[in-house]
Amino acid sequence: MPPRIAFVAASSVVPRLDCEAGVDRLRAAGFKATVHPQCFETHFTYAGADQQRAAALWQVANDDEVDIVWLARGGYGAARLLPLLDDLTKHHGPPHRRKLLVGYSDVTVLHEYARTRWRWPTLHAPMPSAGNFGTYDQSHWRALLDLMQGKHPGDVWGDRPLKWLNAPPATAIEAELVGGNLALWSSVVGTPYAPTPAKGRILFLEDIGEKYYRIDRMLTQIRQAGLLDDAVAIVLGDFTNCDDDAPQLVRGPNDTRIPLRPQYTFDHALKEIFAPLPIPVATGLPVGHGPNFAPLPLGATYRLTPDGAINLLEWDWLR
Repeated sequence: MPPRIAFVAASSVVPRLDCEAGVDRLRAAGFKATVHPQCFETHFTYAGADQQRAAALWQVANDDEVDIVWLARGGYGAARLLPLLDDLTKHHGPPHRRKLLVGYSDVTVLHEYARTRWRWPTLHAPMPSAGNFGTYDQSHWRALLDLMQGKHPGDVWGDRPLKWLNAPPATAIEAELVGGNLALWSSVVGTPYAPTPAKGRILFLEDIGEKYYRIDRMLTQIRQAGLLDDAVAIVLGDFTNCDDDAPQLVRGPNDTRIPLRPQYTFDHALKEIFAPLPIPVATGLPVGHGPNFAPLPLGATYRLTPDGAINLLEWDWLR
């Protein structure tokens, strides 16, 4: 019997038509999927007030008829729910039945919370309100359907080897992989919901719409907070629409206007930011906000090899 899915919204307002189209694609694939009515609430920029969103998430988390809790979309607002979920968890105890939490982007903070407080497996994967949900690379779609059913997806991340921005590891690394969206990962540093330290782990990062100086600033914050201490590797997914700002123009000879600095390519900028780290850093994992949408189990054990291959070894949702 396919797992039963409930959709709930923890962040921004959900576009009804796109969400319903995405849910219909899952139903057509044989899944039983329900949409919590809270998904279509509106309060300021959110899918309902904080209390509404937290209550809906808590309800589906404790519903015995639900196997998978899937966030309808990202955006912003999930971090506002963490103290509310904490109060519920401290008062009632964690949900009594383990489920799978699915989503990405703003959901990063909920992945960390559910994985560390509730001991749930979590899956970094697209959400149904995205207009392209289920219409991207069919190997990524098939891997998503397999993973939800507890099946190993095969070599879904291996179409192209990862590229090392600095020296590759001398031998293969086998370690737990944690992470998600860089902006969200850094946003909870210094709070009670700070992300898992990367000690002994592979850290995965991706993002969208962040200029290079912001990427560097967030990485600097994470590093100075000690969260990269003794990490074994960093693996970068897609950094979508993170192109360099056009350099400012300054007055040159004969009153001409010349660029203040060079305009950097994406590859050059990422190497400048990440290569100096004292751990191996690889890029090219086909995961993130696009153009690639491969699902990625978090809190799972992977094998990362010097030639850039990455393979899923263990994940506690696999049957």
